[in-house]
Amino acid sequence: MFQLVLITPEENHPLEAAIITEICQRFEVSIHIRKPSFSAEAYRTYLSVFDQQTIHRFVLHEHNELSDTFPVKGIHLKEKERLNVLKEPFHSGIISTSFHSILDLEGLKDPYSYVFFSPLFESISKQKYGSNTTDVSLRTTLEAIRKHTSIPVIGLGGIDEENVVRVKESGFDGGALLGAVWLSDDPVKTFERIWEKVNAGAKS
Repeated sequence: MFQLVLITPEENHPLEAAIITEICQRFEVSIHIRKPSFSAEAYRTYLSVFDQQTIHRFVLHEHNELSDTFPVKGIHLKEKERLNVLKEPFHSGIISTSFHSILDLEGLKDPYSYVFFSPLFESISKQKYGSNTTDVSLRTTLEAIRKHTSIPVIGLGGIDEENVVRVKESGFDGGALLGAVWLSDDPVKTFERIWEKVNAGAKS
């Protein structure tokens, strides 16, 4: 099943907590909390706004030690942190990580639940980052990735309601959303439209 992941903006959206809460109530989705400028205390304050049911959907990108305090779904390891994962394994929950080069996937195996691969398209939130990708190159990219790892791959970078179905049909296991949702006039409605596109016909 194609999995949608929502990544938070680096800087807080004015209605971020309400938007995340509503999306979690209505859809089965993981929320990746990415706040690189936050101190541990700011991160703690941010998480404290949400109820436990919502926090169960969260995957932390920073201050992973807070997973001992909050009942999060898991943690995300940056490239430089991957070397330590076998020395200090996360005791429960999922672990994800990110890659930008197919060669870096060589030999990747447990304990990762899924990995992000980017960029697939030109970024919506970052100017002049990534490039427009054809359906053929999407499939070729995924075929090359599969030669290195069988871990589920979540596409990232410029995914929106116009191209998300292409990502799904190319064989990716999921798509991560960022700018398409948070830069829209109605983030919840935008997420809903994308959700409906990737799940069209699922019940038929």
